[in-house]
Amino acid sequence: MQQLAPARRLVLYGRSSSLNTQRVLWCLHETGVPFDLRLTSATLGESGRLGGTAFGGTEDPGFVRCSPFGQIPALSDSATGAQLWESASIIRYLAAVYKPSLLGPAVPAYRPQEAGYRLAQAARASAWMDYHLAAGANIYGHDDFMGNLMTHLVRMPAGGAPVTVAAHGAQRQMQFCDETVARAAEAAAAQFGRLDAHLRSAGTPYLAGDELTVADIPLGVEAFRWSLLRRRLPAGAAEAPAAPAAAAAPAAAAPAAAAPAA
Repeated sequence: MQQLAPARRLVLYGRSSSLNTQRVLWCLHETGVPFDLRLTSATLGESGRLGGTAFGGTEDPGFVRCSPFGQIPALSDSATGAQLWESASIIRYLAAVYKPSLLGPAVPAYRPQEAGYRLAQAARASAWMDYHLAAGANIYGHDDFMGNLMTHLVRMPAGGAPVTVAAHGAQRQMQFCDETVARAAEAAAAQFGRLDAHLRSAGTPYLAGDELTVADIPLGVEAFRWSLLRRRLPAGAAEAPAAPAAAAAPAAAAPAAAAPAA
């Protein structure tokens, strides 16, 4: 009789084409802890295009317990009983429990006086995650330039045919728009150019210093997606520098599942 493989203690609900899910996938990759990815989405499925069949799974009891408002990603950890949603909270949890070095450099046990320094470094790394959330008001708020780039360059049906999208109980018709793409590309170039300027000024390979931390994961995923989306832009759509340095170093460590996102 064939033995069933033991269930893994970490279960991630989401889809690998989701930026929010990609952040958690990257962090899980850094921890090296085995996990199960349960494809979950109310809007998109295998094709990655609007109007297709969604993965579903949003009524799974395990997912509902983790994510009270049905948002991905969500994480369940049977080892600790954790049931979490919101990618930033999940990343902080995974780092604290499974790879504390992602929160900042460790302090030797024989030098307890440096505990304050350790906390300061962790706070600095965490601040970049908060900056990402604040910057999200520009990235995904007014004009939603990253969302528009993904929608018009990747998720629209091939050939630019209009599509009716059903999500969260509402329906709307969408169609490819050159002007929307041009405006979004200009806004993206400005936002990521600012991040690149910081890295050049700081002279460090990572946002919080010389080592990869949780600071790099959210913005690194954004920059990596921008580096892919730029290749799909029409000629002259974004007269901007190449993708930020943030996309080159941290994003190279992202799990393979993140690569097809754009």
